[in-house]
Amino acid sequence: MSQYSVSPNGEEFPIPNEKDYKTEHDRLKKIVDEQKALDRQIVVVMGVGFVGAVMAAIVADSVDESGKSKKFVIGMQRPSTRSYWKIPLINRGECPIKADDPEVAPMIERCVLDKKTMITTFSYDALSLADIVVVDIQCDYAKNALGNCRN
Repeated sequence: MSQYSVSPNGEEFPIPNEKDYKTEHDRLKKIVDEQKALDRQIVVVMGVGFVGAVMAAIVADSVDESGKSKKFVIGMQRPSTRSYWKIPLINRGECPIKADDPEVAPMIERCVLDKKTMITTFSYDALSLADIVVVDIQCDYAKNALGNCRN
């Protein structure tokens, strides 16, 4: 019996099973080798939620002084039923979050589909391929008063 992750719009995505990890590792290795040949650093962003998806896109959209992309971003999201759906959405160039900034969705689409400087994965193997790791995971806390760090 397959488990599914359901996106906010109701689309179901099967959670990867054990055999999917080998296929995903091979896919990542091939892409990373291609990106290294383009002289790009591999940046893995752990977590592609509200902060991570935007962080991944900003890094993937960055260019050097001559206008060349020098970073390739792999967004990594654990394959849970709660959040796996973000991976296939981003890999199709769709923004998985609602953002007030109107530039977020077009930036994700541009980086994935046009510039091809960003992908996402469920595999922790991405970490072994990284030059840089950025951790953007949920760390909820309550701030009781502005300007009062002790409270």
